[in-house]
Amino acid sequence: MDWLVRRPMAVLGAAFVAGALLEAGLPEGKGITLIALSFVLLALAIAFFSAHRLFWLTFASFALGCGLTRWRLPTMPDPLQPPFEGIIAAPAVPRPSGYRLLVYVKAPVEGFVQLTVRADPLVEASRWQIGDRVLVRQFWGRRSWWRRHRFQRIFWVGRTEVEALQQVGHDPSAFPLPRWREGWRRWVFQRWEQSLPPRQRALEFASLASLVFGMRTAVASEADAEAFARSGLVHLFVPSGSQVTLLMGFVWLLHRHLLLPPSVSLLALLAFYLPLTQGEPSIYRAVLMGLYAFLGWGWFREVDWQTALWLSSAVLVLVKPDMLHDAGFQLSYAATFGLIYASPLLLRWLKGFPEWLRFPMAATLSAQLFLTPLLMHYFGRVSLIAPVANLFAILPASLALTLGFLSAFLSSLMPLAAMPLSLLASELAGLVVRIAYAFASPSWACFSVVPLSPVETLMALAGLTALTAWLKGGLKEFATEQSTQPSAG
Repeated sequence: MDWLVRRPMAVLGAAFVAGALLEAGLPEGKGITLIALSFVLLALAIAFFSAHRLFWLTFASFALGCGLTRWRLPTMPDPLQPPFEGIIAAPAVPRPSGYRLLVYVKAPVEGFVQLTVRADPLVEASRWQIGDRVLVRQFWGRRSWWRRHRFQRIFWVGRTEVEALQQVGHDPSAFPLPRWREGWRRWVFQRWEQSLPPRQRALEFASLASLVFGMRTAVASEADAEAFARSGLVHLFVPSGSQVTLLMGFVWLLHRHLLLPPSVSLLALLAFYLPLTQGEPSIYRAVLMGLYAFLGWGWFREVDWQTALWLSSAVLVLVKPDMLHDAGFQLSYAATFGLIYASPLLLRWLKGFPEWLRFPMAATLSAQLFLTPLLMHYFGRVSLIAPVANLFAILPASLALTLGFLSAFLSSLMPLAAMPLSLLASELAGLVVRIAYAFASPSWACFSVVPLSPVETLMALAGLTALTAWLKGGLKEFATEQSTQPSAG
């Protein structure tokens, strides 16, 4: 029971997430909800009278994760037949061959339909605003059984044509928070673009915006996406711990040199940054872990990263169960899991390398190790050159991220004053793109594999976790034996 007593919150959070994962593999039916919730009541009753209360609380947390997640899963409505009317609920998302619309409908049941439209995204997508009433005269689609869609109440997915969409009005009171968020993002990006000359604006701005705010904020070409995928650098376009660490570094500098209150500064920077990231699950994970670390250092002078990892994941799954089924969420937590549990092991094995090279190599290899099963599952490929490519790309990408965030912030105040920073950041972003193309060019850089099934992916991750725990346990025993041996003198 020592592992349970030392980190109870981490274990309870991990049990809740494990229960939610179990729910994803169970067949449809509401009966499992009642069964799981009855187990919760039973475990709580036993915990009240038992000497091993933490064990039974962990069991109750597991059952609650399964039952509560199943209870929040809505049932599927009848098929959607055109024509139907709805309201644009989110900004149009550019795709390589068109754009994607999210339309809120009230009939036959209240929910959302996701429409893919084949058109020029730079021309057609910009004309749709949140709150526009649209009539869809043609719709080729189906009901979506994906759990992520259902948790988001996206009940139908399909495609339509540009000619089949007709604007029939505008509702200014619909979806006020997304409208404010999109207006803020558009204003910041317009001023940020003004700080760059036309040439850099056309060539490097999309890469720079993707490095700083995530690739959902800009349209990346298919060639760029393929190069970053083959070189194993696609994670640079996913906002996560690097961005939050940067914000916390700014807070520390403001507190040290200008004596500004750290909590107020952090909240102000998060209020500027978060609305610009298009709701990436990985950034929410990083924010929760960063806030935990920020409060831990401020109050207790120590931080337990394992508790931060599992507690933040449980909170996100509790608030938004669809995040559990998001690829970005899974990739972010897998990489962070590897950094926390496997990187100390690799640091011991890399003692022969210089100090400035040990930590980047350990961090890159540990994260890539736990990312590999997920990359095989989603993309059916493995990048052999990824560890080396990351060593070359991480420094310019980090500098581009830092200078890009500063230039975006200054551009919102005065675009001309931010021009030197924007130019330097765009050149660094262009360098990262060239590094990706260089490492993606060899034919052996990446090879295709048979995509893993969900069960095989979970088994591979469980095997890596068990291997890591076994190796760490062996090293601890070896260190204990060495420390107990009598000295030669």
